[in-house]
Amino acid sequence: MVECVQGVPITYNPPTYNVLPLTAIASQIVPAQLDDCNAVITLFGALHRFNTALDPYFALSDGWESLLKQQFCATHDNPDALWLLVKNGKKDIGLLMAAVHVDSPLFRHRTWVEVEAVYVVDAYRSMGIARHLLNRAYAWAEALNVPRIQLYVTATNTHAQAVYAGDGFVTSQAIMRKNL
Repeated sequence: MVECVQGVPITYNPPTYNVLPLTAIASQIVPAQLDDCNAVITLFGALHRFNTALDPYFALSDGWESLLKQQFCATHDNPDALWLLVKNGKKDIGLLMAAVHVDSPLFRHRTWVEVEAVYVVDAYRSMGIARHLLNRAYAWAEALNVPRIQLYVTATNTHAQAVYAGDGFVTSQAIMRKNL
């Protein structure tokens, strides 16, 4: 398949999964535009309400909406950031946020794409939408010649872990917490 990512044509053959094509659910993945800011905020808020139910330390700060709006407005068209929405007609049903991250020069392998958020509205889950979003992130990372994608997933979110493992993600480190 040939797609344009950030205006650059690339060839990408996504792995095959038992997922519905997006056309089967009348949805499309589109880059988020400035006028989609409220949709981004709404979906990100829903993701974090879900994550906070799994782990209260994922609660967002007071005023997070204005901070996310500032970040979105500053980076929505930055080639090192990817903001995708899934639309079903006029309804926003999914979100993916990703960005190129560069670690300290102390590390040899210090550049990767981090998937910062993946969210699909409840009524549209288990249809393969998250995998379609991830495939777009993989293609984008490949177009940027970034050879690695990382993400964080809540330890108790076994459904998301299964999706990511099915896409070839492996656990490479664990975050351990001790409350004092």
